[in-house]
Amino acid sequence: MFSKIKEIAEAWIIAANPNPIQKKRAEERYSICLDCEHFGKSRSIIGDEYCKDCLCPLDKKIFSQKKEHACPLNKWKEVDEKFNSIVKDTKTLL
Repeated sequence: MFSKIKEIAEAWIIAANPNPIQKKRAEERYSICLDCEHFGKSRSIIGDEYCKDCLCPLDKKIFSQKKEHACPLNKWKEVDEKFNSIVKDTKTLL
């Protein structure tokens, strides 16, 4: 339970001021969501886009730093592998 709360809090913080890599990964994740059968266009009260599977707001969920299964349907796997490799290579250069 605590790990889920931590994941959500970190995603909200990053969404407020993402670095270029975080922003690009979020954009690529979002493009996958747009074509997903679980994409929720607008909730009745809040009006935000959301995942019908996990009910998370997409504008924050796409910034999750969870390395595996950030998408409960595992649809972000290829994007995450690509960006995890970029981050690893960047850290190696430092």
